[in-house]
Amino acid sequence: MIDPEKLHQLVLRFAVREEGGVVYRRYRRFRGDRWYGGIATADVVGCNLRCGMCWAWRNTSYVLAAGDWMAPWDVARRLDKIARDRGYRQVRISGGEPLIAPRHLLAAVDHLPHYVFVVETNGTLIDRPLARELAARPNAVVRVSIKGATPREFAKITASPESYFYKQLDALRHLVESGMEPCRDVYPAAMLGFSTEESAKELERALADIDPRLPSCLDVEYVILYPHVVKLMAARGLTPTRAVTPSGVPAFMI
Repeated sequence: MIDPEKLHQLVLRFAVREEGGVVYRRYRRFRGDRWYGGIATADVVGCNLRCGMCWAWRNTSYVLAAGDWMAPWDVARRLDKIARDRGYRQVRISGGEPLIAPRHLLAAVDHLPHYVFVVETNGTLIDRPLARELAARPNAVVRVSIKGATPREFAKITASPESYFYKQLDALRHLVESGMEPCRDVYPAAMLGFSTEESAKELERALADIDPRLPSCLDVEYVILYPHVVKLMAARGLTPTRAVTPSGVPAFMI
């Protein structure tokens, strides 16, 4: 069993540092990408989960002591250049869990007020105070990526305690209660690549209990069979129920 809190502390130790009141994080690369119809992306190092189908496990999410140290304004400058060069209106931090260093993430959002900043997060670190900080930033859109549709599926995917599944749902609840508009400012995503039809419906019911609008904007994710993902799943003994090839990703996932 993997302890997300111990992973959290390891990332803080090796991939986050503070100097002169500025929080720095390690990054591996910056790129333009096709998701969301086109978005400037910064791939940050370190995550508090170890998902068995993670596309970023080799380079960022499973990594600790690698990458370049960057201040929030450096991240913003790089994202801004990519977005201007490619005509994007959206930016994001991906590859790892951005809210392991919330002050760093929030500062990067503040440096890019003219872009939609998609905060991609597994949600396990969002408490009420952080939800209020995110809600106070009108350019932030929070995408809570739920791992599996039930606590049992979460544990299967992440090898972490089932209780952390509920932290993802609590994150959505905190964000909505803080004033973020469901399906505009905050929305759920879910890795359903290991789910059944019934468990997917169970998740929809849980989302509706938080806000009846949330099931209507559920962003469904399937496993993408990159060679390194197939290798990871084999090592973890995972067999997906829903998967797509890199060249066959359906339009609803892009």
